[in-house]
Amino acid sequence: MSKSDPLGLEIERLWRLLGEVIEEQAGASFRRLVVRTRRRAVRSRLGDVEARRSLERELDGLDDAHAEVVIRAFLLHFRLANLAEQRHRVRILQERGRRSRPDDTDDTLAGVVESLRRAGRFPTDAGAAQAAVRELRIHPVLTAHPTEARRRTALMALDRVARILEARDDPRLPAAAARALDDRLREELVILWRTAEIRAEVPRPLDEVRTALVFFDATFYSLVPAVQRALVAAITPPRAPGTVDPSEMPSILRLGSWIGGDRDGHPGVTAEVTEHTARIQADHVLRGHEAVATRLMQTIAIFVPADRLDRDLSVRLLDDADRFPDLDTTLRRRFPDEPFRRRFGGIAERLRRTRHHLTGDPGATSGRYADAAELMEELAEIQRALVAAGLRRVAVGSVQDFRWQVETFGFHLAELEVRQHADVHRAAVATLRAASEEGTPAPISSIVGPGVTYGEVLETFRAIDRIRRRFGGAAAGRVVISFTERASDVTDVLELAAAAIGEAAAEIDVVPLFESAASLEATDAVLGSILADNRYREHLRSRGDRQEVMLGYSDSNKESGFVASNWLLYRAQSALATVADRHGIELTIFHGRGGTVGRGGGRLDRAVLGQPRGTVRGYLKVTEQGEVVASRYGSAAIALRHLELLAGAVMVAAADDEDGYTGGPTHISEADRRSMDRLAVSSSEAYRALVYDDPGFPGFFRRVTPIDVLTTMRLGSRPASRAAQQSAGDGGIEDGGIEDGGIERLRAIPWGFAWAQARIELPGWYGLGSAIDTMVHIEGPTALQRLAALYRTWPYLTAVIDHAELALARSDLDVARRYASLATVDGDERRWSEIEAEHERSVRGVLAVTGRARLLESSPAIGRAIALRNPDIDTLSELQIGRLARLRVLAPDAPGRADLERLVRLTVSGVAAGLQVTG
Repeated sequence: MSKSDPLGLEIERLWRLLGEVIEEQAGASFRRLVVRTRRRAVRSRLGDVEARRSLERELDGLDDAHAEVVIRAFLLHFRLANLAEQRHRVRILQERGRRSRPDDTDDTLAGVVESLRRAGRFPTDAGAAQAAVRELRIHPVLTAHPTEARRRTALMALDRVARILEARDDPRLPAAAARALDDRLREELVILWRTAEIRAEVPRPLDEVRTALVFFDATFYSLVPAVQRALVAAITPPRAPGTVDPSEMPSILRLGSWIGGDRDGHPGVTAEVTEHTARIQADHVLRGHEAVATRLMQTIAIFVPADRLDRDLSVRLLDDADRFPDLDTTLRRRFPDEPFRRRFGGIAERLRRTRHHLTGDPGATSGRYADAAELMEELAEIQRALVAAGLRRVAVGSVQDFRWQVETFGFHLAELEVRQHADVHRAAVATLRAASEEGTPAPISSIVGPGVTYGEVLETFRAIDRIRRRFGGAAAGRVVISFTERASDVTDVLELAAAAIGEAAAEIDVVPLFESAASLEATDAVLGSILADNRYREHLRSRGDRQEVMLGYSDSNKESGFVASNWLLYRAQSALATVADRHGIELTIFHGRGGTVGRGGGRLDRAVLGQPRGTVRGYLKVTEQGEVVASRYGSAAIALRHLELLAGAVMVAAADDEDGYTGGPTHISEADRRSMDRLAVSSSEAYRALVYDDPGFPGFFRRVTPIDVLTTMRLGSRPASRAAQQSAGDGGIEDGGIEDGGIERLRAIPWGFAWAQARIELPGWYGLGSAIDTMVHIEGPTALQRLAALYRTWPYLTAVIDHAELALARSDLDVARRYASLATVDGDERRWSEIEAEHERSVRGVLAVTGRARLLESSPAIGRAIALRNPDIDTLSELQIGRLARLRVLAPDAPGRADLERLVRLTVSGVAAGLQVTG
């Protein structure tokens, strides 16, 4: 391996260090076993039949102790390889940044702006450019789902490893320092080797809150200034007169969270949990603000004589002295002629006391901030004082960075959104009205949903109100209604909120969530009836005539299949925009995307460019969950790149709107729309014929995938099935009756996770091949030519086909056939044959549309990464298949069952790490 392949060299070096740890912890024979297994897997992938047989025989014959070492070795290898790949992406980004020039036009934010300018679609004047992006918003919403297979302990350990690797990468490092870092790396690998991968108990919602905050601490907080600086640099004209003033640039980022607020099918998320979540978030963000204020106190050591002190700054310093006389004495002694240091010292103390007040921690609270706006005003005053002192560079530098962070996160960190199923609200309203008719108080213990009482529904609204009053209006207030079907689902929320919090219900924003095929077909009719309701329209006027609507990608895909779901979502967005414009409403579409292609995953920036004209409107709000959060926000450099891509895509979409949006997808013909309709219908018919029309399919799904093991893995606090009855404290994933109609009830996340584990990825492509073949059969060969032309010119279809191509490339039917061998009931062989045939049709169709000779031909780096990982994933898949077969014939109380089940769970974690795909 040459020095020109730094990624390959680093992975091999990590393998070598891991081998040393295995030998140290388990013995030389175990290390030889791992090395032998890996070599056979590689040879097997190259077509060596004997190596394949030897691999299967040895893995099948391993006892539990030997099997566990192999599983843990490959699992930890993937954890390290993922870190190495992440670091390699960072190296590529850094190298690209060093080579870039002001006039480059690439997919960087600066390149996008330059391309738009050259096309006359973005202002060349600095002031106009600044005005053009003032309303730009990127709004990721973190969600907790049972897909993140890593414990928080492992996440933090891997972060320490990443920091060591980054330090080790310095070419100026002396040999002794490099050896010391290698020793630290070995120590961390030993800790990881001995860390339990499988959780001892089901994580609670608050555990998931704390896990998500790992990423806030690591990247989100420091990311805000970096994103803002990138935007300022991108829109600043390289040669035109005038400059962009950073202090006049509002933050384009907002952070939301469902973690601790999403109670749809999760009775463990209570009003108490939601309020506790708000306190945890406030504690984190206020500690972050306090640390920045303390750092600025230490760094802005600027001498200013008392007679030249800015008047507003003098007044603030006097206020600080009145509030905190002891602190003022200390600061005056330390910094007698450095007023900015004293001022930031006072800010840090006020933040500390604000934290004590908001979180309930013991400590003084007098002199605290009333809200984040008060701190923002103080920072603006400091900036004006710095400019008056001839220190504008400092004002628009680190002080402006702090101001952006406060503007973005306030004192609440992320807006907590509440989600509940429409059925629960319907039952609660029925309870309220029945009691009202009888003239009696509604019984708070009345059950209105699985594990949910009427009293808890009202208490949820009271919790929202208390959070808003304590942490600020931006801390909470949105209520998302799952499976919205009619206008009353929206007005029910206002009726319940009024019963709980009275006039404060006017501050609630109701967000209908459309996710079933039927509701997506009817979005325009339902939204139209919502906006025609006089009471709701009055409420909306008080909210600035702004309406948010959420679209669910996961459930629509599970119900209708990949192609049909994508087309339903496209049409729904266009229809919603038309209705909103007709009613004079400012519409925000909230995209409920998941991690896998089958749940709306893939390149998000390309998906944005594929949305109908007039639906983005400068504001992108999207869910980020599970392994997606780690992959996109685990590294500051990668997170910055991701957000730059999104900002660029939103700016291009805004330019498209300016170029002539008329309320519909004007860039495709009516004939093309009819072709897409037929494609969607044919795809859905093929998908539903397999998944829903065959009564034996649920059992086949249970046999051919490890869904039965996923239901016991304690991956998240949320049940896998909406219908699973659970007590509020149980959590976990329940089977949900897979054998008895459970496909409908099973959540889309474990559905996708199970197919990924079996190396099939079915939700990301099934039905596409049949749809293309049917279209060609009906319309003739020219249909394929028109589809290929649309693929080249229509970003929507480009994204759909490219995402299906990725899912097909990640699927591996050679390995999947081994999983299929577990399904031996009558009809299972036919079912598997249908899947294989559809896979072949879909690959053929994708290649015909794209004009490529093989999958991922235009993405060689991704293809190479998949090819390099496959042999190692094969080993874990083989171990999973063999032990899954054994597990399924054991009685529930059979000796050794618990150990065998633990090994299968470990393989699930390992395959997830290798594929970098869960749910």
